[in-house]
Amino acid sequence: MKQLTIFRILTFTLLPIAAMFGFLDFLFLFSALANPALLLMVFVLAAFVIYTFASLKFLTKGIDVEQPCRTSLRDWIRVNAFVSLFMGIMFFLNAASILFMSDVSLRQFVNQFRESQPNIPAILTTELFISVMKAVAYFMLFVSVVLVSHILINFRILKRYGYLFEPPGSE
Repeated sequence: MKQLTIFRILTFTLLPIAAMFGFLDFLFLFSALANPALLLMVFVLAAFVIYTFASLKFLTKGIDVEQPCRTSLRDWIRVNAFVSLFMGIMFFLNAASILFMSDVSLRQFVNQFRESQPNIPAILTTELFISVMKAVAYFMLFVSVVLVSHILINFRILKRYGYLFEPPGSE
């Protein structure tokens, strides 16, 4: 029961993040049509959004109401969970690399970036870039921990409530 409560909290925590990523994914889709290298990012973000909303549907329609679910819902959850797990691990690694980078290294990285971009306004200082990078890194760390925890709990709950995916009359 405690695991189900944690799963419910994590699901509703991921919902606004998935909505935001869904909107960003829609915008990236148009950019990806011109730059095919972005298609992988579009695919990964879409898988995260699908995973989150499929998990919500399983929670609200399957577990809460004890209503049988289609086996395709379980398949959508599983497949998109693996892609989302990849995204969560990558978010964690990127956040850790930024947060554990020394201030000197981070400052050097930002200065190199600023030198390569000649049209950056003067208001965007090195200090501002560093603070924004750290804020994004903390956000990515939060999302990765919540997402990976959610996926691991979801796989256990899928096993426990596996009877909801069986076709009716197969008792």
